[in-house]
Amino acid sequence: MNYFHKTFNKNNGESPVQLGLKRNQLYHHFNNMGLKVGAEIGVATGKNALRMCEQIPDLKLFCIDPWEYYEKNPRVRHWQENYDQAVEKLKPYNAILVKGYSEEVVHNFEDGSLDFVYIDGNHMFDFVMQDIILWAPKVRKGGIISGHDYYNFRNAGVVDAVDAYIKAHKIEEWYLTSDKTPSWMWVK
Repeated sequence: MNYFHKTFNKNNGESPVQLGLKRNQLYHHFNNMGLKVGAEIGVATGKNALRMCEQIPDLKLFCIDPWEYYEKNPRVRHWQENYDQAVEKLKPYNAILVKGYSEEVVHNFEDGSLDFVYIDGNHMFDFVMQDIILWAPKVRKGGIISGHDYYNFRNAGVVDAVDAYIKAHKIEEWYLTSDKTPSWMWVK
């Protein structure tokens, strides 16, 4: 029985389990689980990565983002400023900033080498699904596969991608935070 099941599941197995936590409280529980090596896909200015580093002492965090103009997401105009902010915020921590697209960078990681992954990159269905498919094997058994923005907005496909993956892989218990823009997760 996993930590989140023992701590939060009061639904008799119905998913998603509402954690009653905000995203900024989630990483405290990652720390309680002993998760010390993680990757965040889609880092932008490093705000969420900073939260992770602050709440998980001794965390080794791979921060993966292209930090460049991206024609499939032209709204990201200030990528150099975002990168500079991330560098500055994460300087005191064991955060390794990796410039590159997640589907290319993933091949630098061995299967089972991560305690968790947090997916917050391109929110279009194909990209979310691709990130889950490519990064899930990199997480060890008992680790966490997670991400951000489980709600319907603009042309985002996070909800559909997460739901499809969960159904296809018969994941029986998974979790949501109670933020306005919820995080989703399950234990591998």
